[in-house]
Amino acid sequence: MMKQALVVLALVGLAFCAPQPRKLFHEHVEDFIDVIDEEVGQDIQELMDQYVEFDEFWQALEYMRTNNFKDLVYEMESLPEFVAVIDFLENDNIDIHYFLDLFNELIETVDRKRNQRQSPSGKDLTAFTRDSIALFPKEKLQALYDQKLAEDEEFRTAIENLNSEEWDAVFGALWDSEVFQKEVQTLGENGIDIGVFLEQIVAIFGQN
Repeated sequence: MMKQALVVLALVGLAFCAPQPRKLFHEHVEDFIDVIDEEVGQDIQELMDQYVEFDEFWQALEYMRTNNFKDLVYEMESLPEFVAVIDFLENDNIDIHYFLDLFNELIETVDRKRNQRQSPSGKDLTAFTRDSIALFPKEKLQALYDQKLAEDEEFRTAIENLNSEEWDAVFGALWDSEVFQKEVQTLGENGIDIGVFLEQIVAIFGQN
């Protein structure tokens, strides 16, 4: 359950898996999630226990269970700019479907319950995401990130490509798409802040 809870924090943009000769990229991501789970997993679970009491938090989760959300995702996937993003990621052995499957499992398993140990800063999914980021063991995540850069060529290459001008151009074209911006707006109206999820991606790698 804890790993699934962390996946919701990276719904948008955490599209890192697909076959590699040595280690799947999603396995690298799982290494970071394991550190978070070991260090602050219980704290994050208790935080979620608080947030599930709030209607604002459930607004986002319930929307993501609807056909409207599924239709928006299908529309997004059909955008040429989105296809270009996926192609870029897949060229680096990065694939979104592994994480989407975990995310879908989370959405189906979150239930309302009460726990008074953590004090949330807000009531919605955005606040939950930021509160969770604040709990992350940044120094240990940074150390793991540096270790992987030094020791794993495939990981280092993928990260370098995600910091390249080519990636900036590909992702920028998607972000500038009028259709995509309307989709981002729709998500925001339903409690899903894309920008905060992108912040979460950076934090998982200890780079915030």
